[in-house]
Amino acid sequence: MSGVKVHRGPADHPSMTHAHWTRLHPGAGRPTRRRAGVTLLALVAGLLVGVAPTPAHAVLAVDEVYPVPAGGAFAVDGHGWGHGRGMSQYGAFGAATLGRTADQITAFYYPGTTWSPTNGNPLLRVRLVADNDNQTEVYPAVGLKVTDMSSGASQVLPTDHGATRWRTDPDSAGLHLQQYYAGVWHPWSLGLTTALVGPVQFSGPALIRLQYPRTDPTDPATAVSREYRGAIRAVQTGPTTAASVDVLPMESYLLGVVPRESSPSWPAEALKAQAVAARSYSEFLRDQVTPTTAPYDICDTTSCQVFGGTAVWSAAGVRTVLEATSTNAAVNATPGIVRTVAGKAIFAEFSSSNGGWSTAGTLPYLIAQRDDWDGVTASSVHTWAATLTAAQLEASFRTVGHLQRLRVTQRDGNGEWGGRVLHVVLEGVDAQGQPTSVATTGDDVHRAHAWPGSADGLRSSWWHIRPTTDAGLVFASRAPSLVQSPGVSTGRLVVQLRNTGSVAWPVADVHLALTSPVGAPDPLVGSSTRPGVFSRDLTTPGASAVQPGDVAEFGFALTGDGVPVGTQSRAYRLRLGAGPLFGPTVSWQVPVAAPVFRAAPAGAVRPADPVAGGVLPDGRTVVVPFDGVTTVLVPASNTGNVAWPAGSGSLVRLGTSPHGSTSASAGADWLLATRPSALSGSSPVAPAAIGTFALPLHGNGRPVGATAEGFVPLWEGRSWMDGALTSLTVVRVDPHHSRVAQVSAPLPATIVLSNAPSGTTTAVVRLRNLGASAWGIGTEGLATAEPSPLATSAWSDGSHPPALAANLSRAGATSVAPGEVGEWRVPLSAFRRAAGSYPLSVRASGPDGPYGPSTTSTVTVTDATFVGQLAGIRATPTIPSGGTERTWIDVKNTGNVAWPVHELVRSATLTVGGSPSYAPGWLGLNRPGVLTSNLYAPAATTVAPGQVARFVIVLAANGRPAGSYSEPCTIVWEGWRFAGLRISLPYRIG
Repeated sequence: MSGVKVHRGPADHPSMTHAHWTRLHPGAGRPTRRRAGVTLLALVAGLLVGVAPTPAHAVLAVDEVYPVPAGGAFAVDGHGWGHGRGMSQYGAFGAATLGRTADQITAFYYPGTTWSPTNGNPLLRVRLVADNDNQTEVYPAVGLKVTDMSSGASQVLPTDHGATRWRTDPDSAGLHLQQYYAGVWHPWSLGLTTALVGPVQFSGPALIRLQYPRTDPTDPATAVSREYRGAIRAVQTGPTTAASVDVLPMESYLLGVVPRESSPSWPAEALKAQAVAARSYSEFLRDQVTPTTAPYDICDTTSCQVFGGTAVWSAAGVRTVLEATSTNAAVNATPGIVRTVAGKAIFAEFSSSNGGWSTAGTLPYLIAQRDDWDGVTASSVHTWAATLTAAQLEASFRTVGHLQRLRVTQRDGNGEWGGRVLHVVLEGVDAQGQPTSVATTGDDVHRAHAWPGSADGLRSSWWHIRPTTDAGLVFASRAPSLVQSPGVSTGRLVVQLRNTGSVAWPVADVHLALTSPVGAPDPLVGSSTRPGVFSRDLTTPGASAVQPGDVAEFGFALTGDGVPVGTQSRAYRLRLGAGPLFGPTVSWQVPVAAPVFRAAPAGAVRPADPVAGGVLPDGRTVVVPFDGVTTVLVPASNTGNVAWPAGSGSLVRLGTSPHGSTSASAGADWLLATRPSALSGSSPVAPAAIGTFALPLHGNGRPVGATAEGFVPLWEGRSWMDGALTSLTVVRVDPHHSRVAQVSAPLPATIVLSNAPSGTTTAVVRLRNLGASAWGIGTEGLATAEPSPLATSAWSDGSHPPALAANLSRAGATSVAPGEVGEWRVPLSAFRRAAGSYPLSVRASGPDGPYGPSTTSTVTVTDATFVGQLAGIRATPTIPSGGTERTWIDVKNTGNVAWPVHELVRSATLTVGGSPSYAPGWLGLNRPGVLTSNLYAPAATTVAPGQVARFVIVLAANGRPAGSYSEPCTIVWEGWRFAGLRISLPYRIG
């Protein structure tokens, strides 16, 4: 009830749990309809206008700025519960424990008023707010009487009709009396009248039980009923609405108020003070209204003062008595006593706790004063802590948009922090980013998140936002990867944090510290206990403190040396000096690796002098004059994690392989006989980049020929570069002689040929050119020591095989340059040669005759046998008259010569003068066809000894009469011999 009284709850009853308090107050904490109450409050407010107020207390101008914390929630401290005007209930409790009487207590809280008795015990009309279903429903009882107050007609309701409840139900005609039995509501007339003008009153028994609607329409267990002293009235408030009102004497009413407003366990004088204040408050309101101005005098909720009746019934039928012996005694001990001014009961406002200072009202006896009694006894409402979020304020004050800060600008000047908050400005930005500002009151902020509706809510307008040291993350750099020396072992972390608290950070004190153990030395930052050092204030450069709202930058100077290898997990928070950590946790995973020295070949070597050349196209063969030098560039990719220093003083060098071996190509310009050179260039070679080594290779007067050399980078004094071997073939040539050769690939030591048509081969000879002149492809010759009987028609004569065929070092070249390898192909045939051994020796031959070394082979010629064995034949096929039909025979190769497929091995008929089965497509009159396939290996081009060949034969009828026939046949190697095999090929013509 604005301006009258504040909400209270279970804290008024220290012995009650919140659940118990809620059970005894079913309407608490949920909206109720207060149409009549609004009329009453408006009337009271109007009557208070014009009453001389107390002198205005000083308003304290303040400027308290609270940015929204990073977590979005303000931590709030406060005092008191309620508006704080008039009597503090907890203050009365404290005073009573100190021996103060009810008169002394109420005189203090209502100064200038008199402890006075009143005459009589007037009736009070109490609006029962929670009975909000527009139907006044009571339980039957002996002597229960219903009366139409407008006409005076009344009737004692029967108890023998089976009715379990009676009620009034409003409509536009009036109030209809109904009884409930057999599960249905039935009309009941009062005399001959069915629609009553009302009010309709139920009276008679000492206690009348009123049914309340369910608080949850879907849960019958939420339905309760209450017993009340006096009479229950149904008052029509609209065409279809009605209210329930308890009409009872003042003293009976107080029996249901005092135990609801104070705990029955409190001292007697505190309970008496509560009775006097409640009686005065009720009498004041009763004096302001008449039956014509309002249908009731007071309500039963915290909007007026809480009235619970005599007892409450649960839906399960459990009855709980609400009146207490101690509170009844307090009421009876102060019969008719009120506080008065000029003989009239005062507007005796009260609240649960004023927190130590009362608040001035609009009447002379409602003053702001220090209250040392409030706080004598411990309570959760004298001093409290709460939480208030930006989201809750944004929901209550929607025009603020996104809240950025809360600013307190006025307090009432009384008590801690300057007293209760009077004026607040909420500052934010809207959806378009434009600034917003909403002015409101401290009590409106309290109501945005109030207790007990919210367990962590505010309890009054006397609150203070706890100074916070808080921060919000603005930016955090990525963690560098550190490699212990000689790698990049140092790096830097940067973080930017906004001061989202209400306390400035002195730049001399603020830093980031390890979260665990708090403030411990950090080996990753040189064992500093302040690893994150303040760098600069980005908002106010040069300031000595980082003010709320400013952004500060902090830096970490990292070192991987002396830190264990692995991922270093670090979590830091802000700290002021040696104070507690605050703000967000900023975490990094910093990899620290041991130095890895590794490389990989990065492609072919290349000549240092492109004009002079010296490197063959394979990128691995280097041509060196036997009495000269060729310098090549060896590329290597840095596949480790340490940058390679370059230049003549670099410790990254090229070494011989095997490690430490002396190279045949070493020269005086090498660093050592095992170290050709250091890494070329002047810029370091980073991981994944490519570095180059200059490698001078010397002939050193050694004999011409090819030498295998190996080279690999190393970091001198630390490690070889694993996986980076560059293998070279160093070819020393004689630039002073026209033709010099070296055998690169000799003839096979032995060659075996059969004297069958297939007894042919091509032997290959490869020679490296070590002289000064190039060899022409197709002209440079090869010669045998003596004429060979194995020569073929491809030889120019019996002593000269075909000329040079190809350059193996440069595909497609027309010559073989010095250092390169040429290939000769020597065709050989043993067909019809006598079995035996034949020596074959060849050497290079130029314009001046043979040169270079010979290469020799022994060719063995074996006798060939061409024989076979029938392995299968198609069952007798039938040739259509005038047509053809396919058949086949399978023959196993039992000789020692492979048979070529689809070539000269053929099927042959043995009929003199030509076969009668001749068909189109035959190779001749007696040659049906060639060998078609290898049954063991269908894709093979030969049928090896032991394998089976298939011959497919097409047979023709050729006008012959029907009947059974057979064809004698065999196989033949055309131009050589028949196989020792005779086959009878059966078939039919039909």
